[in-house]
Amino acid sequence: MIAFFSQIIFMQPVILSALLALPVLWYLLRITPPAPKTIIFPATRFLAGLIADEQTPSKTPWWIFLLRLLMVTLIIIALARPVINPSQSLPGQGALRLVIDNGWASAQNWDMQITAAEEAITQAGRESREIYILPTTINTGQAMLEQFGPLSSRTALSILRGLRPNPWPADYKALAQYLDDTKERKSIHSLWLSHGLDEGQIYKVISTLQNHGGLSFVSPAPEKLPLLLRPSKKLTQKKDKELRGNIRINIDAPDTITTALPVMVQALAQGENIIDIQTTMLNNAELPKTISFDMPQSMESKITKFRLSGRKGAGSIFLLDDQFKKRKVGIAAPAQAELSAPLIEASYFIKRALEPYADITAGEITTLIEAGVSVIVLPDIAAMPAETLNALEEWVSEGGLLLRFSGPNMAELQGEQFLLPVTLRAGGRSLSGALSWDEPQTIKPFTEISPFYGLEIPDDVTIKQQVLADPAQDMEHKIWARLNDGTPLITANTEGKGLIVLVHTSANTQWSDFALSGLYVSVLKRIIRLSGLTNLSVERSYTALDPLLIMDGFGSLVSPSASVLPIPVANLEKLVPSRMHPPGLYGRGKTQYALNIGTNLPALTPVKNLPLSVAHSYYEKDYEIDIMPYILYSALILFCLDWLIMVMIAGSGFIHLRKQALSLLILWAFIIIPHNTQASDAQDLHFSKGLYLAYIKTGNADLDALSQRGLETLSDTLKRRTSVEPVGVVGLNPESDPLAFFPFIYWPISENQNRYSSKAIQNIQFYLDHGGTILFDTRDQNRSTGGVANTANAQALRAITASLNIPPIIPIPNDHVLGRSFYLLKDYPGQFSAGTLWVEQQSTSGRDNVSSVLIGSNNWIDAWASASNNQSYDRYRNDYDSKRQEMSLRFGVNLMMYVLTGNYKADQVHIPHILKRLGE
Repeated sequence: MIAFFSQIIFMQPVILSALLALPVLWYLLRITPPAPKTIIFPATRFLAGLIADEQTPSKTPWWIFLLRLLMVTLIIIALARPVINPSQSLPGQGALRLVIDNGWASAQNWDMQITAAEEAITQAGRESREIYILPTTINTGQAMLEQFGPLSSRTALSILRGLRPNPWPADYKALAQYLDDTKERKSIHSLWLSHGLDEGQIYKVISTLQNHGGLSFVSPAPEKLPLLLRPSKKLTQKKDKELRGNIRINIDAPDTITTALPVMVQALAQGENIIDIQTTMLNNAELPKTISFDMPQSMESKITKFRLSGRKGAGSIFLLDDQFKKRKVGIAAPAQAELSAPLIEASYFIKRALEPYADITAGEITTLIEAGVSVIVLPDIAAMPAETLNALEEWVSEGGLLLRFSGPNMAELQGEQFLLPVTLRAGGRSLSGALSWDEPQTIKPFTEISPFYGLEIPDDVTIKQQVLADPAQDMEHKIWARLNDGTPLITANTEGKGLIVLVHTSANTQWSDFALSGLYVSVLKRIIRLSGLTNLSVERSYTALDPLLIMDGFGSLVSPSASVLPIPVANLEKLVPSRMHPPGLYGRGKTQYALNIGTNLPALTPVKNLPLSVAHSYYEKDYEIDIMPYILYSALILFCLDWLIMVMIAGSGFIHLRKQALSLLILWAFIIIPHNTQASDAQDLHFSKGLYLAYIKTGNADLDALSQRGLETLSDTLKRRTSVEPVGVVGLNPESDPLAFFPFIYWPISENQNRYSSKAIQNIQFYLDHGGTILFDTRDQNRSTGGVANTANAQALRAITASLNIPPIIPIPNDHVLGRSFYLLKDYPGQFSAGTLWVEQQSTSGRDNVSSVLIGSNNWIDAWASASNNQSYDRYRNDYDSKRQEMSLRFGVNLMMYVLTGNYKADQVHIPHILKRLGE
């Protein structure tokens, strides 16, 4: 018990001096008699003469004294703000910089990171220290890291709540460069809230932060470090003695696991339905740990992803795509038993190369087509019946991939050629032929536009013979691989929706030793992966895959933003997710490719051996708990108990009991009101006492911070130039915040705009219907053509307004009141100036002709925020950074005057007509 009370301190200890007044209160309670009893219809005549000559005053029972004293004591203690496990003073002096890891590895311990950050910000506010927030990843759409600050504790908490983990690694190289380029004018202590992993150059960053004014480092405990799902070397393979299952996934972890760590992996189907669950124990001796799933092949095909149970983030999810679902590949060849020399046949080499990655079927071409294969391989087949040829041509045109190998038959091809990407010369080229070379040729490195780009070419792979393409044709865009002398080795071309690929040498060792190399397997794997992508032009032979669904920082699949770029098929095996290419599903047509964070990341390395001057702690410590609300609730309960006792003592009767019950119900209703509602009432009262500029929070921390700065600049401008004096700037969430206290709300539209419930839509509609004005800014005029175009932001705006009852809108007329409500304006520029501003065609009655909705794309908030660096906003100042900023601020002033005063200057529109009439 003593240890518990030793963990409590009071944030306002001076208030405890009120406890000295308790003896006085005790005395007052003693000399104050209790309330007289109430007797209904007393027989007063029977009481006459019964009054005693001496009266002893009644006293309040002692236990009621104690109850009331305890109640007052609790109120005094609560007002002194007691907290358990109080935060310690922050290290260092002056400003505090929070370096927050928000890469993929942060998601699994994100709640602990945010709790630690909130505590540090709160303590910094108590110590009146400036706060800076520096994330370690670059968000999509950003060119470089951005540091927020200097901030007050309230603003810092607002920005912190907008931060989210990103599903790609932290960029410590960019962080180190940013810190090197940043010249701090004063010492600043850094608190690094880490995910615990070293993702490259972290020690350089640590050294730089120390030089800036000191560093404290907080990380998860060793057993809490992030885990990562990685692909098995052969995700789908035959059963063996060690592992029962034929579906496998690896779990990787840092080597800091000191005891066996239980983990559970789920195999999920479409709709998050669990197909199977496997549990294992992780330890240092078996990393990465392979998990196998033993299930029928019909169930294997339904798996869409694996998930680490109880973990969050992109690292705990591994998506599956078509490459893990074996493609159906048909080889036009006799069955194995019918081969005369199976170990040297071309079909044997093809089958051995593709067997681990595809379902192989050998047979006649028509049989393969009927079996629904995705790829048909023709090993040196130069002629076929007309019916078979027609069927094969139709199959390719409908989207099939035809892979052909050369050989003696192809070299002797005469007459009309069919289903070839290029026209061939008659006869082959060999060491001894008419078209010959002196020594075998090697393969030239693959170019960046080749699907094979990034594959390593062994030095011992040589080509002794090939079929030649006719050089008279235009085939530059059809060549995927060349020999060192420049002649084509692999060519490709589209045929309808399908693709035809020709390897200009044999599939076996007859013409080359290509079939004996690992390159042979890699090339065939990449070719069969293209099945389904064949409607792409071979002129773009890198075959870029569009983003379909991408992961957010917590591992959920969401729609991609406009800043997410397609990924090239070339070098996919080495691609690491980034802000340009987040993990997720990419593809074209019916084919998908899953880009996972765990595929190409290096080994998970924990942060070790920090410098002695860096204070290191873990997140698992006890955080501060404010117990003031609980003590106040206790005092309120004691008050209710005291009141109930006094009501019962004062009288009885049916009517009186009904009044008591009603009073108790009302009082208990106040007791059970949630704390946040009480806080909301106080907040509403606060907002009702002044004018606040407001903006809608988008969930994008960068954009929200920009809105905050921009409106603060506009607020300052209004104070300096007009009689309007805004009190502050508020970010609003239409889901929960009241909107009625704000006459004007700025709504920046983002491509990743939050989705709103019907409650939020009703809240917004009520606001618009009852006098509020919203400026929707898509901020994308540079990507549009004057109006609201079909950009990602415009689509997000349409999604928001689709459920709102918005009156018809028109481009703002030249004589609109908004153009003369304070300044005389002809246009309404922001960061851009060519966008059209839209207003209501006819304002609702009772709104004084003020439009409830304004829609534009000129990115006014960016222009206002960029003016915040200027020290003066006087309208007569000549050293303004740019005329654009000045005009954007003038638009903001006009907008606020228009919203607040309505059409009081509308008569100016008619001045020319009035003067003309007076002249007559």
